[in-house]
Amino acid sequence: MIVVAAFGLLAMLACLGLQVAASVIGANYFGRTSRLPLGPRPWRKIILQFSVLMLVLMLGSFAQVMIWAVLYQVFGAFDDLETALYFSGVTFTSLGYGDETLIGRIRLLAPLQAATGLMMFGITTALLIAAVQRATAKWAMEQ
Repeated sequence: MIVVAAFGLLAMLACLGLQVAASVIGANYFGRTSRLPLGPRPWRKIILQFSVLMLVLMLGSFAQVMIWAVLYQVFGAFDDLETALYFSGVTFTSLGYGDETLIGRIRLLAPLQAATGLMMFGITTALLIAAVQRATAKWAMEQ
């Protein structure tokens, strides 16, 4: 049980590192591009800025889901990586369909992953809201 919990905590730390990296990359990109003038069609630049920001954040989330899927594979929870990835995605997003489940001591990983996903999506949401506020303020100033 302690080994499973230790691996779960390590996975949580790895996810935090990935989230920080994706957030910094995304915020850096958005900060650089949001300083440029919006031009005659501001909505196009804003959509592009948000699309890139969201793509970077989603890639970070996918990498985190993959970390947990590999961990499930290491512990032999699922027969194939596809099922492990599916379960990991459903758990990370707290969707929790329940069609795939863990048995034994590794069940402790699922709540750790769900809690991690909730916290990481909270960081993502905060960054997206800050970007919306910045874009809205800039658009209002340029009109």
